[in-house]
Amino acid sequence: MQSTDGRASYFAGMVATPADIIALEAILGTAQHPDERTWFWHLSASDSPGRTLAITLSTATLPDGTPSLVVSVQTPAGYVELHGVSHYLCMEPDEVMFLAQHANHQGTVSSMVIGTSCTCSQFANVRRDLLGADLVKLDPALLMATVQIALADNLTVSS
Repeated sequence: MQSTDGRASYFAGMVATPADIIALEAILGTAQHPDERTWFWHLSASDSPGRTLAITLSTATLPDGTPSLVVSVQTPAGYVELHGVSHYLCMEPDEVMFLAQHANHQGTVSSMVIGTSCTCSQFANVRRDLLGADLVKLDPALLMATVQIALADNLTVSS
């Protein structure tokens, strides 16, 4: 569900709505829609031939019958997925951050940031208690993921 107050938007019932897709298309471009549960984007970097991303947003059905959003990204160098996506944040002018909150893993958060310049970063199972930590005292190995997810965390807490 698209936010109107500057907060991260959340997927109502873990299902993408037409408003969600319109918001994502504003950043990623027009999606192909091969079926009612899948949207696909193919991005190419205009300044770097050969840099491409294939992005898929799918509504999967878990064994218990509940829907779950999965974002997958294929690059020339690899393949990554983020399961249980609950929020997204459109970051003008050219990035979208997808977030998954995991209550059963010590309250962790995972994210995937996708850019139209064919960039993709994923941070997995970042402990929520790190997001409010004093960055000066934080171990340098924890900084990148902590800062990246903390940017969006305060926007998702009240959603």
